[in-house]
Amino acid sequence: MLNKFRYLASTRAAVAGLFVLAMIVTAGFGIYKMGLGEAQAVARDCSDNSIIKCGIADYGELTAKYDQNVHGDVRDIMDHYWIKRTPEAGHRVVMGVSNNKGEVIAEGRVVAKNAASIGRQPMQHSQKIAIKGRTYYQTTHVGGLAFADKNAQLETMVVLDAHGNFKYAIILACGNPIYATPVPPPAPEPKDIQVCELATKRYPVTIKENEFDANKHSRNPKDCEEKQIQVCELATKRYPVTIKENEFDANKHSKNPKDCEEEPIKVCELETKKIITIKKDELDKTKHSTDMKDCEPKKIKVCELETKTWITITEGLFDKTKHSTNEADCEEVVVPPTPTPAPTPPAAPAPAPAPAPVALPQTGAGDLLGATLGLSSMALASYYYAISRRNG
Repeated sequence: MLNKFRYLASTRAAVAGLFVLAMIVTAGFGIYKMGLGEAQAVARDCSDNSIIKCGIADYGELTAKYDQNVHGDVRDIMDHYWIKRTPEAGHRVVMGVSNNKGEVIAEGRVVAKNAASIGRQPMQHSQKIAIKGRTYYQTTHVGGLAFADKNAQLETMVVLDAHGNFKYAIILACGNPIYATPVPPPAPEPKDIQVCELATKRYPVTIKENEFDANKHSRNPKDCEEKQIQVCELATKRYPVTIKENEFDANKHSKNPKDCEEEPIKVCELETKKIITIKKDELDKTKHSTDMKDCEPKKIKVCELETKTWITITEGLFDKTKHSTNEADCEEVVVPPTPTPAPTPPAAPAPAPAPAPVALPQTGAGDLLGATLGLSSMALASYYYAISRRNG
């Protein structure tokens, strides 16, 4: 088929080529009408160059021709170019074109480049290839060497995988396989998806599919449900306290129930005066005291009846037969002492007889002085005697 469109080397060749084309059209051999930038109307090419005599119209016909294997090599050629008897699961069959630039176009884009096709006959610029011991001729579509009209395009059946990647192609008119380099499809426009935003627990949050981050998002709406957890409330030592998971504060809460187990405390049981161990929340100030001195034995002061003396004992040792708290029970009966008779004072001495009057000396001043001293001595002796009697 390609030799109908190869580049004509000279004007004479061009005229001859046009004449041949006109004859083929008149005879009813299908050819492509050539038009700038337009796909050519396909006609069956039943020439000896066709790999599948008279070409195919669709994949169903390809399967039939594969099974007929008229030349005995159709299956080998198709297998060589990875062309399957029927499309593989997930593959898509679309109609496109091949051009003189080496491009295979389908679905509005170039799906393969550097295209080349094979035929059964040699032509200008073709190269020999061998398949299962038979010789065929491969011609590149690159550089405008394959088609006479550089703008010509041949209708081509193209097979793509589920992602739009080129798998293989066949020129419809002649059934000749195309070998080409796949051109990766453009990345599809990211879809909008609804996710759970883990940090805020908001759902739905709409993002582009390519923005999805498993550390930030979840496709599971349940991950945005307010999860409740049971914790130990450290300040009050209460457990369990139910809070939302995002309310957890390590300074206020603990996920370990043991952190809410209160350490026992020792208290004085006021009624029994015994030291006992209780939980902190069991403390009752009317029954307990945290002051251990309150459990020390109470000392009381009592009267020991036997000895009538005050002694100090522990309250638990009090015995009414032996002790009393009545102060009067320890008061001693005071017996007034027998009065001692006053001593009999000694009898006063008989007064001395009055001395006879002494005549004044007649001898002068010396005699008078002597008499005065004598009287003074007597008076002094009487005074000391009286004093001694008073003190006796």
